[in-house]
Amino acid sequence: MESQLAFLAICLASAASPGPGGLAVVSNSINHNLRRTLPVIFGIATGLMLASLLANTWLLAVIHSSEQAFQIMTWLCSGYIAYLGCKALYYANSTMTIAAQGYSFKNGVLISLLNPKTLVFFGALFPMFVPSNEHFVAYAVMLTIELVMVTLIIHVLISSAIDKVSHVLKNHIVLINRITGLLFIGLGVSGFMF
Repeated sequence: MESQLAFLAICLASAASPGPGGLAVVSNSINHNLRRTLPVIFGIATGLMLASLLANTWLLAVIHSSEQAFQIMTWLCSGYIAYLGCKALYYANSTMTIAAQGYSFKNGVLISLLNPKTLVFFGALFPMFVPSNEHFVAYAVMLTIELVMVTLIIHVLISSAIDKVSHVLKNHIVLINRITGLLFIGLGVSGFMF
């Protein structure tokens, strides 16, 4: 029971902490509303499920067998996150901003799936909370469902809260879009350094 509470606490901290998924939810919520942000939120959840599947199957084998393969995967994933930041900066002043277009379900999946920290999170965290190898699959599924549900709830709550004050935030939308772009670039660049 204590390990279950510890895992839920880690899930809450992870879902509420700033990262590419959270930035996409915040940006979309400011520029749109909760209803138009739900696709990206569900995309993030789907990406988390796929990342769990990858991290708990072949990816762990690749990580443990080839540091170079892991490094290349990290660089590719980090490049995608940085690309999203560059795209947000490029369109920050335009009427066709990424914010005006909105993040999609596909963007949510890719943001979650291609975040190297998500893959490492699953690969490093799950073994700590699985009591035995014979029940690994059942526990991995249960932990994945818990993480996805906590993330969904936190993102919906964040989007709903922002939705209520978005009319104030929209007065500063160009600045917010630039900051979002720079944060995405920073997250992407950090993947090249570690």
